[in-house]
Amino acid sequence: MDVNQSAAVRKTIAVIDWGDTLHGLMTLEGERTLHEVPVVRSYLGYCVAKERRQYRQAIALCESAIKAEPHNAAHYLNLGRTYLLTRQKAKALEAFRKGLSKDAAAGGFEAAKSAELQAKQQALILAELRRMGIRKRAPFPSLPRSHPVNR
Repeated sequence: MDVNQSAAVRKTIAVIDWGDTLHGLMTLEGERTLHEVPVVRSYLGYCVAKERRQYRQAIALCESAIKAEPHNAAHYLNLGRTYLLTRQKAKALEAFRKGLSKDAAAGGFEAAKSAELQAKQQALILAELRRMGIRKRAPFPSLPRSHPVNR
């Protein structure tokens, strides 16, 4: 990926993170040469889920990005967002937690740059978790959560 493509990808990712997934989908799909880049696949997967409701394809794209770069929190963010769209809250929560537990990779200048990006992605994951809401412990743990007393 050359410098111009890298800048375009960063700009597109920022647009997607701001919520304009339609613009992000059109931009990422137009750049077929970038589909081998894991972060592009991950964000493309989220956009496909959000705009086209093609959840299986979206999850496959996010999971392939995770296999290629298991240290990148952005992939877990997008996988979690996709699971939220499919109403699989438990899987979304698991993906978000894995994203928070990952460390920045490599060393040198790239590590500082990577650490900054990881911190940004982890902040987005925390925002998603806050949006999901945190349930308090059930007052009566012996009863199921669906019991009227534990709601």
